[in-house]
Amino acid sequence: MSERMPDFAMPSDEEVARQRAEAEDAAREAAMRAELGLAGDADAQPSAVRRDEPDATRRDEADAAERPVTRRRRALALARNPLVAFVVGAGLVAAAFVAVPAIQRQSEAGSLAELQRVADAYVQALETGDLETATRMAPPDDEYGDVSLLDVAPVEGASYECREPSVDDDVATVSCAVTVPGLGASSAPLRMRLVRGDAGWGIETGLAVASPLFVALAEVDGIAGEPLPDGLAIGEDPLWLYPGSYELDVTTSPRLDVVDRTLAVLGDGFFWFGGAQPGAEMRDELQAAAVDYVAACAETAAVGCPAVEPLAPGERLEAVSDGYSSSIGERDLVMGVLVRRIGGAPDQWTIEVRAVFADDLQSYVVVPSIPAF
Repeated sequence: MSERMPDFAMPSDEEVARQRAEAEDAAREAAMRAELGLAGDADAQPSAVRRDEPDATRRDEADAAERPVTRRRRALALARNPLVAFVVGAGLVAAAFVAVPAIQRQSEAGSLAELQRVADAYVQALETGDLETATRMAPPDDEYGDVSLLDVAPVEGASYECREPSVDDDVATVSCAVTVPGLGASSAPLRMRLVRGDAGWGIETGLAVASPLFVALAEVDGIAGEPLPDGLAIGEDPLWLYPGSYELDVTTSPRLDVVDRTLAVLGDGFFWFGGAQPGAEMRDELQAAAVDYVAACAETAAVGCPAVEPLAPGERLEAVSDGYSSSIGERDLVMGVLVRRIGGAPDQWTIEVRAVFADDLQSYVVVPSIPAF
């Protein structure tokens, strides 16, 4: 008797796809259970193999042991949820976007790009008046000069035109031309020095300028409304300031006029372009002293006198020009006076009249002489 083969129908394509999907889901679930330490589903165990109901102590121990399993089952259930998987994936993508700038900054540290960025940021802080940031990026040497006025804002800040950095191993130099509105360009450039360390590039020497403050024939009370540091010796102790123009607070003799109170800070030092000059009353006094000096020489020749013939009847001496004036020291000034013979031979003499002020600038003595050309 022949054995009959059973009827067999080929499954449809849809059925094959469904079975394949179920097999893949089962494999993924088994892998997840293995990773989470779940050997199998405890609820699927036959009731015949279950032990008798435990007492209270055993029940507590069983509950404690069951909690990690429950947590793993919850994690497995969450992992099966497509929405949760999407949220977790989005979180990973967001974390990657957050990490990229940090990685870029780490890779940039010590590079030429970082060097240029640091130099540009420092110059921008100066040009925008953010002196606090500039000082924090490049603190000047407070042992060399006083730094207490570094945060004083200039009336006109400087502009900077900097060249490409010159790099030698871990040291870079940036040369910057300095221009102050109304005062022009500095004759000498300023140089910024940067050093590369473990944390990247940093500024070792910035563009602040240190110089003694030379102010003749005046007492400096402050700069831009800020008093000078206690104990600062004018003309001796260096003071740190950023390039620009500042307004000086000065007092002087009642016989002197302050022409301009602008202090220029350029790459090559500090300059008070205005200064103090003789007022109208003092000019009259110095001119009279020059005329008296020439008249005395006409009467009695003395050492140092110009050659002056005695005045004939009807002749007189007169100061016909104010000439020039300049300070020659902290408390001295010289004014040139042109003295001319009127009513006779066309003789004239240039006399330098030196005024020496007392320390308090309230009085002075006059010393006329002929210029030593």
